[in-house]
Amino acid sequence: MRSGLKLYRGLRRRAGRLRARWAPKRGQVGRTPDASLEPTTLGPALDEAVLNAKRQMRIGADPDYDLVYDNFDVMHYLLQTPRLIERPRLDLVKHFLETGVELMRSPDIHFSMPAYLERHPERAQGRERSPYLEWLKRGRAAGEIADPAPAIPEMARLLGLEPAEVVDLLVARRTDVVERLRTGELGEMVARAAELEPLIARAAVRCTRPRLLPFGHPPALEQISVIHAAHEAAGLRRARLILVINRPRWGGGRRLEGHLAHALVPVISPDDVVVIYTDGTGTTAEGRFPDGVREIDFGGLASRLVPEDAEAALVVLLRTFRADAIVNINSATLYRALQSLGRALTASERLFLCFFCNERTPEGAWTGWSLRYFYRLFEQLAGVITDSDFLAQQLRETYRVPESHLDRMHVMRAPVDPSLPFVAESPAAPDRRPQVFWAGRWDRQKRPALLLQVARLMPDVDFRIWGESVMDRRHWTIPPNVALAGSYGHISDIPLAEADAWLYTSSWDGVPTQLLEVAVTGIPIVGTLVGGTGEVLSEADAWPVGETAQAEAYVDAIRAVLADPADSRRRAAELRDRMLSERTEKAFAAHAAEILLNPDRSAVRAG
Repeated sequence: MRSGLKLYRGLRRRAGRLRARWAPKRGQVGRTPDASLEPTTLGPALDEAVLNAKRQMRIGADPDYDLVYDNFDVMHYLLQTPRLIERPRLDLVKHFLETGVELMRSPDIHFSMPAYLERHPERAQGRERSPYLEWLKRGRAAGEIADPAPAIPEMARLLGLEPAEVVDLLVARRTDVVERLRTGELGEMVARAAELEPLIARAAVRCTRPRLLPFGHPPALEQISVIHAAHEAAGLRRARLILVINRPRWGGGRRLEGHLAHALVPVISPDDVVVIYTDGTGTTAEGRFPDGVREIDFGGLASRLVPEDAEAALVVLLRTFRADAIVNINSATLYRALQSLGRALTASERLFLCFFCNERTPEGAWTGWSLRYFYRLFEQLAGVITDSDFLAQQLRETYRVPESHLDRMHVMRAPVDPSLPFVAESPAAPDRRPQVFWAGRWDRQKRPALLLQVARLMPDVDFRIWGESVMDRRHWTIPPNVALAGSYGHISDIPLAEADAWLYTSSWDGVPTQLLEVAVTGIPIVGTLVGGTGEVLSEADAWPVGETAQAEAYVDAIRAVLADPADSRRRAAELRDRMLSERTEKAFAAHAAEILLNPDRSAVRAG
């Protein structure tokens, strides 16, 4: 602030000195230029004022004056300060040369005094009486930028042009717009509108500084910069499949995004898949995506944008890839954008939303993406994807989805990995204490309190726990037979051969990746029968426990597993065989390709 005030005072003092230095000598009167009335759509009063101002000018006595006169836009100058119209004897060229720096005026719609001095501050102390003269005589030919549009060098880089080329394009477009406003049909339309609403006539000043988007609107420039940076991160190439994800997710399994990418790379190239993280950063689990899949940290690139601008930029980015399908997996930014821009996006793009199990608040109320957005967006979508028949049926019944729309609801059953270690026999060692394994987040959904209660009721059994606190930060009292082993990157990092049973205590769920992984290891599973877990656990090959059962029911199931190790492993092997037959990578890949890469299979139905 102080530096700006100091610069202003310095320029004002310099302007006074220049007025005295360059005052025309007596006898240097000059002649009145030829001028005639030039009607415009801005009205006869302003047209007469322009003609009168030209008749007050005197040319032929001062070369510098004449140079400014040749480039002087009288209407532009008057519209900047309409009060000058009330001074009919004023010479506007002389007025500009004496006060232009001090008042930051411009005689040229393509010249901005403050922008020029900001880019070239040395011109404020040049040998000419005005920086505008410095620019006309030397700066323009040297490529100095005086255009009022901001961020010209930055946009030139994004467009692959020289700054001078960008300025030439701006000058051509601005000239066209101003001429249409002053003498064309566009100006006539504004004039007719002003007859109905007089306030519109007050907007004539806009003719002095038409906003040419994205120039003149800093948020738009920042959005374009973010979009370009995102494309640079993706190698400036199109994509066929875009996975929009909130952030790199916890755990070492592939999860749905990984399954989709691996399923489709035999059909499309890995670099045809682009993963966009919108809400958080992190490290992607090794092996989650095939080598060559492109990843973009959009959340980091757009961190300086306000949420609304980031959402709009994301929608534009998605459209510019011109992909076969866009799949949203828990991206809050995209969900927010769809509230206002959903129809704009889905008018040209095939968008799929992935819904998993909902969550429960501490008070017990249900919340989740499907509850907030299924009914709002379903009619605009190419399809909805769930990981369980349970959730798909729940959505159909809750929202009364008509038969004609059921072909856009898809259950994609995640495949299991047959290469995971298979532990066919129970650990055998004399005097060995039984080992029960548990893994997951320490939060309300996974019910760690129930886990610890089960452990307290079984002091003769050791419980080995993998996981970390995500939602809750409570301090737990850990029984002596519970060992906390920290987190793991991949299930194969756990010593599976040492487990007698696997305990799963979720309070609500879809079809959890962890259950699918454990199911193919041959370890007997005692787990809650809730949500989509029943699509893995059954009475025939696992030990499911009712949703509302207490700790004693889990204890009984674990005792049953430990009482007959051989039969328990037999049943667990049958679970493995069932999962390997029901959830194959081949079937998943065929389903994914049919849905996502076949536009005729799930066309957008506008609501």
